[in-house]
Amino acid sequence: MSLSRPTQRSRRSAGAALAAAGAVALLLSGCAGGVPTASPSPSADAAEPIFASDEEALAAAESGYSSHLALVDQVTASGGVDVSRLREVATSSYAENLTDSLGRLQESGTHTAGDTRFDSVGLIERFETEGVATVSVYLCLDVTDVRVVDAGGQDVTPPDRRNRAPIQVELESGSAAEPTQLVVSGAQSWAGDDFC
Repeated sequence: MSLSRPTQRSRRSAGAALAAAGAVALLLSGCAGGVPTASPSPSADAAEPIFASDEEALAAAESGYSSHLALVDQVTASGGVDVSRLREVATSSYAENLTDSLGRLQESGTHTAGDTRFDSVGLIERFETEGVATVSVYLCLDVTDVRVVDAGGQDVTPPDRRNRAPIQVELESGSAAEPTQLVVSGAQSWAGDDFC
């Protein structure tokens, strides 16, 4: 199983599609298998570290991703209408990709109801450079409690929707003033074995 990172372009497009489509349909594929082994890398910056340990970086990533999902759930519940706050929980470029994807949700006249969850979080790697932390994690995205609802209030959730799927999420410091506050910079389907 490879933990190599994809190109920035494919990460953004796959991540944007996953964020919107994941909340709406979560149509990801994967193979059955065991839990991947994390291979965290040490901090590359010789200055005072932003995170004192892998555990601290992982906790910050979980907090950042939890905030991200909560806001994306709010936006998809409104039918993709209020996207202005996405920059609070995502980098500018990733927020732009999410906005484009959520615009398609608005065009379809559907919205979501319910909360997206995640579990089985593990650290892939972390590094720090010039006062910015970057953390990569894997996790199981769970949309079991999320329903897709049409304009008439009917549940149109695909009956064969996959409710749990492994993904890889990239996060980075949201600002120089608060480098431990992480925002999402990308997300994609996990390329390795399905550990969900």
